[in-house]
Amino acid sequence: MRSVGKRISVLAGSVLVCICLLGFLSFIGQASIRAMLVRDASAKAHIWFENSIGNRADSLIALKRGSLPLAPKSLKTAGIDALVLIEGDNHVVPAAGTNPEAVADFYAATAAIRDHQGLSMVKVPAGAYATGNIGLISKSNFGTWIAFPASPDGPVRLAARFVQSRSAAELAMQFRREFIYSGGVAAMTFFAFMGGFTYRARQIEKGDDGLRFLALHDELTRIPNRKQFEDKLKQAVASAERLSHKCALLMIDLDEFKSVNDTLGHPVGDGLLRAAAKRLQGSVRGDDLLARLSGDEFAILVPKIEDTASLKPFADRILDLLSTSFRVDGHEILISGSLGIAVAPDNGDTADQLMRNADFALYRAKSEGRRTWRFFDPKMAEDQKSRITLEDGLRFALDHDLFTLLYQPQYDLLSNQVTGYEALLRWRLPGKGLVPTSMFLSIAEETGLIIPMGEWVIRQVARDCAVLPPDARVAINLSAAQLKPKGIETFIEDTLSTYNVDPKRIDIEVNESILGRNEDAAFARLETIREIGISIVMDNFGVGTSSLGLLSRYPFNKIKIDRSFMSGIDGNEKKRAVIAAICSLGQSLGMNVAGEGVESLEHADILRDAGCSQAQGYYFGHPESLDKLFRQRPDDTKPISLANIA
Repeated sequence: MRSVGKRISVLAGSVLVCICLLGFLSFIGQASIRAMLVRDASAKAHIWFENSIGNRADSLIALKRGSLPLAPKSLKTAGIDALVLIEGDNHVVPAAGTNPEAVADFYAATAAIRDHQGLSMVKVPAGAYATGNIGLISKSNFGTWIAFPASPDGPVRLAARFVQSRSAAELAMQFRREFIYSGGVAAMTFFAFMGGFTYRARQIEKGDDGLRFLALHDELTRIPNRKQFEDKLKQAVASAERLSHKCALLMIDLDEFKSVNDTLGHPVGDGLLRAAAKRLQGSVRGDDLLARLSGDEFAILVPKIEDTASLKPFADRILDLLSTSFRVDGHEILISGSLGIAVAPDNGDTADQLMRNADFALYRAKSEGRRTWRFFDPKMAEDQKSRITLEDGLRFALDHDLFTLLYQPQYDLLSNQVTGYEALLRWRLPGKGLVPTSMFLSIAEETGLIIPMGEWVIRQVARDCAVLPPDARVAINLSAAQLKPKGIETFIEDTLSTYNVDPKRIDIEVNESILGRNEDAAFARLETIREIGISIVMDNFGVGTSSLGLLSRYPFNKIKIDRSFMSGIDGNEKKRAVIAAICSLGQSLGMNVAGEGVESLEHADILRDAGCSQAQGYYFGHPESLDKLFRQRPDDTKPISLANIA
């Protein structure tokens, strides 16, 4: 609509310019014709006056008395239709049969100069004075009065009117022809120019509109971008404070979107983002604003809410929309979403504060299982601060070699001999002891620090194999995050080769967290690792819902029964039966079975009787450093709790 208005304005302006140009040319034409006629009259008057009057006083007096013969034919030939005599200051009389009305016309023709200079008639300067009009379209009625100078020997002056209507009409007609021709050419040129100018202006306007759109919208999804969203959020927060109502911010993150990019490629990931944006756009109301902030993160601004409780069904509806499968480029894609909610002014009175708190709530939703929503709570900010401190500490520990490995022995239940060790990562805090992996593993996985930390563990185990007994196996834990990127299998093989470690000495322990979108890729990497001689162990068996499914899809070399089965097993026949069933299942699949969490001789006997071949736990030995295991050097390896870190 705005573009149409601009075009109408340009057209109206063009027409106005044309009208002004026509008026100006008409004025110039009239002035030019008038000047030509005045010059012509002046030339004729000079010749006639010299031949007929001679500027003598007696001739003028004779003309007044009628005794000077002036033939009408001679006057007509000269183009004169009126003669007047000027006597005294303001006495003008007709002469030679002139109509008395000519006197009034002479007065009118000389009025402008007389009024301007305050002159009497006799003082009117000699010269030409035009009278009448030149009609470029209408009929012309034009003449020129010529006031002759006074005679040197008398006070009487003569003025003659030269009739030029016919000449004016001829000149006007010629002007019209030239004007029409030249005006037509000029009009064609002008409108051709204006047409090109208008077209170019429209192109520039379209380009400017496109640039303005791109500046405020996401190029991929065509919905508002972060800049527009932050501007609208500032306005909404200010309006909420001014009008004493509330507004809400919902931060949305697509769970496991990175896996889609990694497995199906970025074009499919882009298609998924477009489809998700379209689906979310259909869920918002007219006043709400949906925007893509970055990557797989979206946000919805609800500028006015009456009750925060109304946000709960809205959030549920959004999560349901995202949980419905997407069809992108022939791929059926299942994802979910996590959502964080902050309300102004309850959770912040500035746009920045509201976004930060909504982000805290989003992080809490993701950390508590995803596919859920959370309202902001002030404690979230404190937890996030602790998380950031912990993340910074992990980075510092990597850079300054503050990690160490402890080894917990694994026993053969039949021979009661040590058959191997499990390598357990600890974070060494000077003066405070060792931080167990369980306290920082989730942060390491979320931030990606698990990759360099895992590589450090593999290298250190390879070095320590030179100290460990040559027939002892060493178990290394790998998380699902470590199996996602390509190259882990090559890194393990190259590291073992560098330190001359026989791959048959190494066990790789994984749990059911390897299930997910990258399950096939994880299994392929595990198979490559096993092909070089490394054994693959299913850790923490029995606690997850997918443990049996994993056993049916991948031929593990060994399964380790989770330590939770040993807790309270004394006198618990059901738990003993479950352990016996697991052992029987493992034997039928050709897998060794080991038990964890053994803290007493009775536990060891229960596992042995159930069919377990190996066991591990505090009864057999705590995790210790190599110095303490084999050199008996004192070392502060006592695990600490979170309360000891601060």
